[in-house]
Amino acid sequence: MGLDISGLGSVADAAKSIINKFWPDKMSDAEKAHAQIQLQEMLQARENALIESQKSIMIAEMNQGDAFTKRARPMIVYCGLLFIFLVHVLFPMITFFTQEQLPELSLPTEFWWAWTGVCGVWVIGRSMEKNGATSKTVNAITGSKN
Repeated sequence: MGLDISGLGSVADAAKSIINKFWPDKMSDAEKAHAQIQLQEMLQARENALIESQKSIMIAEMNQGDAFTKRARPMIVYCGLLFIFLVHVLFPMITFFTQEQLPELSLPTEFWWAWTGVCGVWVIGRSMEKNGATSKTVNAITGSKN
């Protein structure tokens, strides 16, 4: 008997939905309003705690001395570009110039979905950060301390 709150517009909608689902006729309107406010505060606190947790993990990664950890997200982009170069440029050139028939290679659909998702989030986050946009979401994506 789970409650699906995905797709709701806000924390207020989630709180109202929960109150109306579990106590539709057992509370007066004033009690429902009070319960909704309390539930909104609890849901917002939970959301803030999750965002702060993600932010602190990213900040900890960025502050450690290991250069590879700091560059892990860009490294995924660079490795993807390398795989694309190998499969679609280098190996076909080798085949053309050596006249040897290499096996047909292609990158799987899962690679394209994952790599496009990582690149999209990274590019959007960095663009927003460079344009001066600040929010909890931008800070979580980029690992900024602001």
